[in-house]
Amino acid sequence: MDQTLITRQLWIAPMVAKELDKVKKRVITKDLDFVAVIDGEEGVGKSVLAQQLATHLDPSFNLERICFNSDDFLRVIKDPKTKKGTAIIMDEAFSAASSRSSLSEVNKAMIGVATEMRQKNLFIFLLLPTFFDLDRYFALWRCRALFHLYFTPEEDRHYIIFPKDSKKLLYLTGKKKYSYSYPKSPYPPFTFPNFYTVDEMDYRRKKAEAFKKRVISHRAQQWLSQRNAYAKFILTTLGLAQEDVAKIPANYGAPTLSQMQISRIMKELEQND
Repeated sequence: MDQTLITRQLWIAPMVAKELDKVKKRVITKDLDFVAVIDGEEGVGKSVLAQQLATHLDPSFNLERICFNSDDFLRVIKDPKTKKGTAIIMDEAFSAASSRSSLSEVNKAMIGVATEMRQKNLFIFLLLPTFFDLDRYFALWRCRALFHLYFTPEEDRHYIIFPKDSKKLLYLTGKKKYSYSYPKSPYPPFTFPNFYTVDEMDYRRKKAEAFKKRVISHRAQQWLSQRNAYAKFILTTLGLAQEDVAKIPANYGAPTLSQMQISRIMKELEQND
């Protein structure tokens, strides 16, 4: 027997493999897509399980199809090289302080390319700390299944699957207390090995680089908010004209602000008051 097949059989529990094969057949023959959420606390193995599921559905799955932000996600989906039946992972890009805004971006990205996702019969896995932070529309209607990972009291890693109807009821009943207790999954708990289907070191390097960019982006957003606050203070408290405020950065070797930027700053800050 082919060694790859032997290894693959060890990745996925037989019952899960059987269900995934049904999903794949349905997606391809019915011209659909499949979007699943994998959630759980940090370190429980979301990335590992996602790679195993993705590789089972798409044997050509590779590191290029693991995305860490909405821009990369959109790029991969729109790439002509992304063929029918491709599996894509949107890895956990929500551990930073801007998790809410990151989720909002992903929700918008998913909705914006929904037609392409269906036309290409894509398998999408979205990783995040908790399913309950998803946008209501996306959680109820676009997500087809939830894979919830957790640690047992013995620190073993398990996951349980909530299919479409169970997942929907879980969101409606459990969101208030972030509870996964009702309804019960129709499947038993499953285990999975700590086996990366892509090169683990390459994966970790890519994730680390994405995290650095995310930190810089968050910091840039903070600086922008601070700049806008200073501009408003100067305009409203010191009474300087907009054109004079716009010239201040040039006195310190920085690019001059345009009148449009000043107007936009005032408008944004007025909306936040």
